[in-house]
Amino acid sequence: MRLVLFDNTDLGWGSARRASGARRRREGAERAHGPAPEAADLAVVGEAVGATIGLTPIWRAGALLHRLQGAADASLAASSWTEALGWAARTARERGRKIASLQAWGHGGWGYMRLGGTRLDEAALRPGSPLDGALDALRAELAGPDALVWLRCCSAFGHTGQAFARALAGRLGCRVAGHTYIIAFYQSGTHSLRPGETPSWDPREGVRFSGGAPAGAKWSSRAAPNTVSCLTADLPPGY
Repeated sequence: MRLVLFDNTDLGWGSARRASGARRRREGAERAHGPAPEAADLAVVGEAVGATIGLTPIWRAGALLHRLQGAADASLAASSWTEALGWAARTARERGRKIASLQAWGHGGWGYMRLGGTRLDEAALRPGSPLDGALDALRAELAGPDALVWLRCCSAFGHTGQAFARALAGRLGCRVAGHTYIIAFYQSGTHSLRPGETPSWDPREGVRFSGGAPAGAKWSSRAAPNTVSCLTADLPPGY
């Protein structure tokens, strides 16, 4: 079974949070790696699609398209990781089918992905975290090591996010995929790995440097490595 879930909370923020293009670019580059995800993600999305709309309606339409094309058997607009993971495991149990593919669409940065105000990161993967039980339930419903969990968000596997990628694969016991660039229509730096594997991509991929130090994530482009589009339904072979 193939599932798609997306962030239900990105509904736009209006003119009060508008910033100049230069300011959005500067703040997005400075914050894309993630200690202040709310501000970072607003800056990134503001640059990508304008500061008065959110991506939830776009993701909703994309999920419907996936279902119409047969690329998803069910979809959910989720406000938190607890809700999202619980739905995926419950849907698999109720339908009596294991999950071959789970795609999550939302915002993120180096080493994390956010749904609403909650984060999936290395801390959330540790025993005893608030997501511990939900992660166990999801793992039990995945179709083994060949199942795919694809985080379609900005730069979660970039730079320091390589450690998160390894931890996620180990925690779920399956193949995981993510991106090293900021994503929009084009989604670059698409990579995957299985439990126990070492990331094969350069940790500098998708990283913008200033004065020799990491300064933020780069924007996806058609010419960047391992690029798919938001219309791509399945992970290409070799990615």
